[in-house]
Amino acid sequence: MILDVSPVLRGETSLLEFEYKMSELPALDGVNFEKDSLIKGVVDNRAGYMTLRLKASLGYTSSCARCLDDISGAFELSVEMPLAVSGTLADEDTDDYIIIVNNCIDCDALVNETVMLEFPMRLLCSEDCKGLCDMCGCNLNREKCSCTKKEIDPRLEILAKLLDK
Repeated sequence: MILDVSPVLRGETSLLEFEYKMSELPALDGVNFEKDSLIKGVVDNRAGYMTLRLKASLGYTSSCARCLDDISGAFELSVEMPLAVSGTLADEDTDDYIIIVNNCIDCDALVNETVMLEFPMRLLCSEDCKGLCDMCGCNLNREKCSCTKKEIDPRLEILAKLLDK
């Protein structure tokens, strides 16, 4: 969504609230976001210092990084950044400000960038997930396998034969 902040810049209002549904969320490998996630925000002008506060709860489905079970959850997104009009900063190539171009802010780009930077790289079904057996592939959360876990390094196998004598 392209948000027009002209009323705030002209001084007609000091608070501009907005709410919209975002259907195009970033494509992350193995993660599917729910369509039409609700984004809420406010642009606040306090004596010329403008800030953007934005909140969202993005529902997602994915698979556990250890056991590959399906998981779902909600990613809570919260952004609070100062705003600056294009041409007023000495260095506009900074991530410290959101630059207002033609009296508008691209909220979708901000949400996409924040999701890409803050979304966890690995998702787990639970903190104590045991994962899959590396020998037979069974899910160790549901069943116990009978695989022997003792593997001998092939370089040291000859020494194991000496110990067996």
